[in-house]
Amino acid sequence: MKINYYLTYKDENKISMNLYGKQLVSYQKDNFKDTEINYYLPKLSLLSKIFFSNIWKLRYSRYISYPHQIKKLPKCDIAHICDQQYAHLYPYLNSKLKFITVHDLVPIIFQKKLNKNPLLLKYSLSKLKYFTKVLAVSNNTKKDILKYTDCPEDKIEVIMECIEPIFNDNSIEHQNVLKKYKIPLNKKKILITGNMFYKNHETSYKILEKLYEINKEIIFIHMGNGNKKFNLSEKIRNNVFTLPFVNREEVPDIYKISDVLLFPSIYEGFGRPILEAMSCGTPVVCSNNSSITEVAGDAALTCDYNDIKTFTNNILELFSNKQLQQKKINQGIIQSKLFSINKFHNNLMQIYKNELGKRKY
Repeated sequence: MKINYYLTYKDENKISMNLYGKQLVSYQKDNFKDTEINYYLPKLSLLSKIFFSNIWKLRYSRYISYPHQIKKLPKCDIAHICDQQYAHLYPYLNSKLKFITVHDLVPIIFQKKLNKNPLLLKYSLSKLKYFTKVLAVSNNTKKDILKYTDCPEDKIEVIMECIEPIFNDNSIEHQNVLKKYKIPLNKKKILITGNMFYKNHETSYKILEKLYEINKEIIFIHMGNGNKKFNLSEKIRNNVFTLPFVNREEVPDIYKISDVLLFPSIYEGFGRPILEAMSCGTPVVCSNNSSITEVAGDAALTCDYNDIKTFTNNILELFSNKQLQQKKINQGIIQSKLFSINKFHNNLMQIYKNELGKRKY
């Protein structure tokens, strides 16, 4: 069996999608020796670099250049696009079967909030119905696909994401991470991640203000906020440690030095940080919407995404109740093991084989 994976442009900075694609390739190359695994990472054309602004450069590259780059590739058994925004590549895939992974439909669901009508994305998503299988990363994402596109239900297969092996490593370099990012050792540390609007960090910082009134020794670690600036009140500014760009290899250590992950998202297609934290033995306090409940199960303390009072009380309860804290740590580790990398890839390979077996070539 020959499989080609199609990744996204590096310049799009779509971290979770690129992680998904790279993990597919690296694991399968190491563990499925009887299968030929290839991937295609598109390149920005010289024309787009010279003549287009950033937004038009990526649009030209995604919708014009990328199709031309792949249409002459050798034929394979399975073509798998790793990001739903590239569904328009369907006619250019030279393969027996065509698969695509849908992570979320944020630009569609929140188009009013974003004040944008994502016409090009809608065009791409109109191609979903033609794929052999559309792989949704959660049952909630499957529900969104059915609601916002014309893809038939029998085309959709739910295959939830998995934990990267680096999060199962029990070693930890406390001192290196603390020293590098100048994080105090002897303070309670609450971790938040990401910078997109649906991560709901306006609520996160309101929670910190409430906590600060009770305990001024509590600090926030904001990992992966990029260059985005948040309006912090003067009183909590010194209690926030921002880590805009963290090496992937350091991410497990950031989880492990944290006392709790705060994850008040308005919406998630999956919710990878929840599993990452749980796998590292970090308790999770999160919202109870979209795919989050599928991922967290009963292993997290949950509430409505804008319930500042309950979020605050849940964090304080974890800090003061060692028995509850240990219970959530243990439950989290068990929950994270349900999303093993071996299980994910064996399931994916079985889907490929089943679909190939249905057809004669």
